[in-house]
Amino acid sequence: MNSNLRYEHLKRITETQKPYRGTTDKYPFDDRKHNYKYFYPREVNGETEYHVGYYHKWESETMTAEEFNAKKANMPKAELKKWREETIWNKDSSGVETTGNYMKDFKNPKIDLIIRSDNTVEIVTNMLHQGMRMIFSAWNYANGVFQSSVAHGGIIYRRKDNGTVIAIPIFKHIRFNMDTMAIHESSKYLATYSTVDRKKSKEAMNIYQDKLNGAYAFITCMDRESFNQDKEEVTNELFANTESRNHYYWGKEQRDSAVAIAEKIFFEKPVEAIYVYMKAFNVGYYISSQAQPSDWIRTFKKKFAKYIHVKHDTFTKDYLTHLENFKSSPWNIDITIDGKMVERLT
Repeated sequence: MNSNLRYEHLKRITETQKPYRGTTDKYPFDDRKHNYKYFYPREVNGETEYHVGYYHKWESETMTAEEFNAKKANMPKAELKKWREETIWNKDSSGVETTGNYMKDFKNPKIDLIIRSDNTVEIVTNMLHQGMRMIFSAWNYANGVFQSSVAHGGIIYRRKDNGTVIAIPIFKHIRFNMDTMAIHESSKYLATYSTVDRKKSKEAMNIYQDKLNGAYAFITCMDRESFNQDKEEVTNELFANTESRNHYYWGKEQRDSAVAIAEKIFFEKPVEAIYVYMKAFNVGYYISSQAQPSDWIRTFKKKFAKYIHVKHDTFTKDYLTHLENFKSSPWNIDITIDGKMVERLT
């Protein structure tokens, strides 16, 4: 953790430095020239805590034309320059048009962390992007760093302690000690891990295997051009009346809709269903544009197996408490506090 964010350091700043010009309680936690790295002392339940922000949030204010015209004569020039006619995008004309209202943009503080006198930090931001992770870590692995980890299901805080790498998951409102990484009483979580049960997995896959084997044999006998043409014709026909037809990349809603169609036709038309599954699973994203049908099948098998595991819940559950080192998993990790799901940061 950035050593500049320790409670005693922030306290010393408020005692030895002046607030930013034009404010009474906004202080820098880093270089004073960087006024986008700031904190505010706040009195809460009789104790001072420090609310830390990185950059600001932009908000807008609007007025009707009548309100604006009535007030503009008495506005200072600097204030008047901030106002402009509000515009919106008209998708029918593919152009910008005015609404008749006036608006101005202004920035407000964006509080991301709360530092308390027990030297704990509470994460209160909705996002922890790369820039924030670097600033709050201060590029110092010895003190612990915030990292994005797909294998851990989102942002983690990781540090090496006596040669052992320890990690905790980062979610909104997690509170932990910056020195020891001990989880605060309010944030004691339970992580639930899924492990594939081979017996359940085999039973679920057997439902589809005969149809899959026949479809695989048919597809792998095709040359690359015939395969691509056949796949495109099938998907174009099935999605002829939808917006998805001409989209290279499908979003979650489109993929879910495609999977539902593939499920419906699988046992009657397994080849066509596989084409749809391939598109829904974005198989083409993971292989070369010159890939042969066998390459498509190889990648599809892995994607389809994962899909079957989830669809038929072929998992057993393992649990890990806040007292244990947070570990990675190829499957979704559920984190709860008192039975309620937390909001992981990604």
